[in-house]
Amino acid sequence: MMLVPVLWREALRHPTLFLLSAVLQLAVLATHVLQATAIAWALSGFFRGDASQVIACAIAILVGAVLRILLALGQAAASARLGGRVRSALRRGALISVLRPERLHDAAAGDGAAAAAIVDGVEGTDAYVSKYIPATVQLVVGTPLVLLALCSVSPLAAGCVALGVLLAVLGPLLWKRALARRGDGQWGEYESLSGEVLHSLRGMSTLRLLGDVDRTRERIAHRSDALRRATERTMRASLAGTAVTDFAVQGGLVAAAFVAIGSAVSGSPAPFAIYAVLLLSSEAFRPVRDLSRHWHAGFLGLTAVPSLRELGAFPAGDPGRDPGREELPRPEDAPAASTHGEVLRLDRVSFRYPSAEQGVVHDAELVVERGRLHAVVGPSGAGKSTLFDLVLGFLTPDSGRIELDGRPLRTGDTAVLSQRPVLFAGTLRENLDPHGRASQDELVDACARAGILPEIRALPDGFRTEVTEAGSSFSGGQRQRIALARALLADRPILLVDEPTSALDPASAEIVMRSLHEVARDRIVLMITHRIETLRGVSDIHLLDAGRLRSQEGIL
Repeated sequence: MMLVPVLWREALRHPTLFLLSAVLQLAVLATHVLQATAIAWALSGFFRGDASQVIACAIAILVGAVLRILLALGQAAASARLGGRVRSALRRGALISVLRPERLHDAAAGDGAAAAAIVDGVEGTDAYVSKYIPATVQLVVGTPLVLLALCSVSPLAAGCVALGVLLAVLGPLLWKRALARRGDGQWGEYESLSGEVLHSLRGMSTLRLLGDVDRTRERIAHRSDALRRATERTMRASLAGTAVTDFAVQGGLVAAAFVAIGSAVSGSPAPFAIYAVLLLSSEAFRPVRDLSRHWHAGFLGLTAVPSLRELGAFPAGDPGRDPGREELPRPEDAPAASTHGEVLRLDRVSFRYPSAEQGVVHDAELVVERGRLHAVVGPSGAGKSTLFDLVLGFLTPDSGRIELDGRPLRTGDTAVLSQRPVLFAGTLRENLDPHGRASQDELVDACARAGILPEIRALPDGFRTEVTEAGSSFSGGQRQRIALARALLADRPILLVDEPTSALDPASAEIVMRSLHEVARDRIVLMITHRIETLRGVSDIHLLDAGRLRSQEGIL
């Protein structure tokens, strides 16, 4: 038995689901015990030639089997909900930490390792929470009750089985340190491989230009081989612990069988006692076998716990508090934002990164009014992305104010259209309205204003059309306009647009820009771009150079 306190605390944050899962698990064990008892009575009746007893026991066995199926289904549902709640909480806590401005701007932060922990690591904890924790409760509570029932039949057999249970549970603890050390090494290699692959995929074009593909392939192969060796070491240590458990289980069963055989030879016990000893001894070890099976299922996730802790997935301090997760409001808790904002104002805003010698933005003055499309231009490194992070609230100005209609700007006031919008596998409607709050009329209106409605209506399934992973079933221009419609459905007064046409052909770029001009008529729209052709028809252009903003005319 190996306990992970942080995961138990996370499970206990949902006491109703925790108790329901544990109680139903014990109820399932009870059906096994009752069925074993009924089988013992049936065999005893058959031995004596009592047909009525055999028939009654057969009916009891059938009823127990049906009841066990129903209880197992309920237990699986409760456990799945408990695991899902814990997974959501861990992923939420980790994402809050990863999305902090200081980490987003930290070039040394390992994106691949973080992605592996947030995706595979969090998913791996599910087996522990939904399977291993109920199995642990079953072992701690259920096994002593089975042993008491066995003791009422044969105290000597109960003692042999109890000794086997203790050895099966405590024996693998001798291997705990070795297993944990090898597990940490395995997860470290897994994170390294994930990071190497992610970075290589991101920079594949550059690697090809530099002719470094072969060396990259060799590095990935080396990481993969290191992961294989670490996994083999972990499996060897794990198999040793499993061997101890199996030896204890088989030894306890054999000892109980010898006790039953000895009693049968002496002729002292009734047939029921002999059969009950054999069957109940097996049921006493059922929780041990379940615990061992579920531990191995969730082992990869458990080895990720240290990385998840470093990412801030678990709350610090009082186990009853969850301060970190309170920083990211749920959509329904976000402050209501009006889509009728009139003026976004930056008043002498300055910002410098803690590790930088010079500021990135200096006394920035900017007024963005509803009704016209505004653009910020400037060379790479001028601070355009930092300016957007300030407006989004990812960064806090060192001085100055950012206001909407004379009040401090809130994070709930802004929607974003990114350079490479994210579409996920699911229906088009789910991509447009992830929270499922928009009506059909609102969907149609947003898509019409984004200029994508005619193309959606031309699809055979319309809004029910399935979107492939990363939105590859749509063109770049279509993805941008779908993302624009999604931003409009977010119902925020400010729309920030980051390089909306950088990856589009001229025809698609023109359609997207026409849509943005249309949207800018009834909300504040501010975009950053480096493409001069994008600025055609944009009268409000602001140049950001060396951290300073000024109005610019005559670019086109």
